[in-house]
Amino acid sequence: MITKKITTKDLLHGTKKFLLMKAGRTLFSVNLEVTLCCNLRCNFCNYWQNSGEETRLKDYSSIVRHLNPLHLTITGGEPLLRTDLESIIERIHGNTDFVYMNLITNGSLLTVDRALSLWNAGLNQLSVSLDFPDARHDENRGFTGLWRHIENLLPSLADTEIDNICLNTIIMKDNLENLLEIARLAKNWGIKVSFSTYNPFKNNNPDHIIQKDRFRYLRQIIEDLIEWKHKYRNITNSDFYLKNIPEYIQNGYVSGCLAGRKWVQISPDGTLRRCSDQETLGDYRMFRPNRVPVTRCRKCWYACRGEAEAPLGLKRIVELNR
Repeated sequence: MITKKITTKDLLHGTKKFLLMKAGRTLFSVNLEVTLCCNLRCNFCNYWQNSGEETRLKDYSSIVRHLNPLHLTITGGEPLLRTDLESIIERIHGNTDFVYMNLITNGSLLTVDRALSLWNAGLNQLSVSLDFPDARHDENRGFTGLWRHIENLLPSLADTEIDNICLNTIIMKDNLENLLEIARLAKNWGIKVSFSTYNPFKNNNPDHIIQKDRFRYLRQIIEDLIEWKHKYRNITNSDFYLKNIPEYIQNGYVSGCLAGRKWVQISPDGTLRRCSDQETLGDYRMFRPNRVPVTRCRKCWYACRGEAEAPLGLKRIVELNR
């Protein structure tokens, strides 16, 4: 396996961004939605209902360059629906200082050749969504054969030059018993896993919310995941994020959201938003994170929020570079 080297120049740029972030002058992360369309029919999301008629930019590099984040997540909808995705990644990679780029896909359109093409365009991490370690994933995502496709594809990708593959798993009431099994599956495939907490924002569907009567069980599962993480090092979440999941489920909120200050969202048409569920922030060229008013919203605990708020000390930096 060939490791994608981080150069001395990258380290210098990364260190500079870290200091700017500490001073409130740049962002930890940016979520870039390159499309709101999707080819699956997940019952916890309405993106698949979009017609496909949307305004999309061909080049987001000027926006990313101005925002100057440490981390960029490319997402959708389903980003692989964009046939020009490699070009988008190449432009960002070639026209910005060091940005750690992660792509999240549902995996249905992913092949070894497409994965290598995206990787060579400039990705640092490739993430594939997986909510169940079996065919229940097909039902959850509305796509027959998806589990079998992922099960066959990801071990093959782990044998290529792509050295940073990650499962992206939503924690919901339906899969609590399977979270540790998914971490074990990822380890057996030679890849990582990242967890995020379910929220009904996307289509107001409360069916997957973890009920309070399962709080004790959830708390034990989180403790088990943290123990697994420290032993096998293939869970990418911070302890900070994981430890706050029970609080979120018990209280229904986590205070202190820093959306707009630590991370922002870019829509397919280039609109800058505080997050995917909140207001626009105006012209990106005028954006300064330390000028954005603090949000009063506290109703999600997505990983994109929690990991941006996690203390970024030496321990976390080491974890992120494993």
